[in-house]
Amino acid sequence: MDIDVLDGVFRRIERTDPGVVGVIVSISGFSRTVIDEVGRTRRVPTLLVDENDLLQVLREPTSLPKLLQTKLEALVTHGRVHLAGTARTQEATGRPARSFPPSELALQDLDGNRRSYLEVPGGFTPVVFATEVADVDWAFGRGRGVCLDIPTAVRDEDGLIRLLHGLDELGLTSDRPTWALQQKDTSWFGIGADALVQALDDAAARTAALTAPHHTEQLAYTDTCLGGVYTLAAEITAPISTSDEDEPDCDTRAAAARRVARCQLSFQLPGTPLDSAPLQHLFDRFAATRQGYFRPLDGAAVGKTWLDCQPVDLLARIVQHDPVSGKDWVVGLVIRDNYSVEGRDAVLEGWPLELQGSGFLVSALADHHPVDHSPDRYWLNHISTAWTSDLAVTTVRAAW
Repeated sequence: MDIDVLDGVFRRIERTDPGVVGVIVSISGFSRTVIDEVGRTRRVPTLLVDENDLLQVLREPTSLPKLLQTKLEALVTHGRVHLAGTARTQEATGRPARSFPPSELALQDLDGNRRSYLEVPGGFTPVVFATEVADVDWAFGRGRGVCLDIPTAVRDEDGLIRLLHGLDELGLTSDRPTWALQQKDTSWFGIGADALVQALDDAAARTAALTAPHHTEQLAYTDTCLGGVYTLAAEITAPISTSDEDEPDCDTRAAAARRVARCQLSFQLPGTPLDSAPLQHLFDRFAATRQGYFRPLDGAAVGKTWLDCQPVDLLARIVQHDPVSGKDWVVGLVIRDNYSVEGRDAVLEGWPLELQGSGFLVSALADHHPVDHSPDRYWLNHISTAWTSDLAVTTVRAAW
């Protein structure tokens, strides 16, 4: 498309209300003259949509408002024409080089070995286990806090990792996020964003031994920020296996790139933050739409279910190093779910519905003990759960 069409659009915009923005769609692209002229004439804002932009919107229709807003901000603020080819080049620069905050907690298997993440019994359940559930009802004043949901524009695995880095850069992470990657009958549990990135990179090796893997695996992730809690839920396509004998070419690697669907952040906060800049930046960078609202919670943020000293089948320990005493302390447990309907120690009344068939549980110890002085037995005390729009954030309190 050349300058004649652009001049006609400019003249029409100048005869309309000041708030009107022009949009030109050209499958064959735009001449360099048109792109330069649009960048210079910001007083008559006109957005250019090419074939790549249109294909992106057709793949993900909800991304259209975000795409147009991004184009408008780039034009009005920086005098730059935003096109999909440019955006893809920026995204292809790779993952951020910075590292995530080191987790203060570590996983230790029953042989005493430290593990980045654990393979545990599991399945697809709407729950993510945390070492502690943040209760937003502590705040003074009337009300029970607010929630905020952000459907993100993440479409692939690298985009998901950039989102995790973005949360960290904006100060919306702690040093003990917990997560699970859920497959059919199997899950992988870990603590820390760096461990999650490693597990994503290990996808082919993790799932190689599964007899009938599902075509997707679900990510359930939780962390604390701004006095509250948030969850990240996403569906990730299963890895495509390649022969060890042949080096995959570029087309094969592109086909094997893992796609991400329905990736959403859901926040539960004590109230609408006075300084909402981090959330606004997060929204501007990663949201799929321009519509976002704080909504009041209409009930208690955390629910509790009391248990009658249920026995524990231990899978691993959660360990924390104390720099004062120089000792490693057991602060939590990863245990087998024997409490669902068909379990060995089934709890037939009061067991939370979302935990049915979860395969494993994560508990926090009411009293810590040194790693080298394990008690004779553990038992469960109660379950605490906070519900975001996507997941139940749950921890099980245990004693010894």
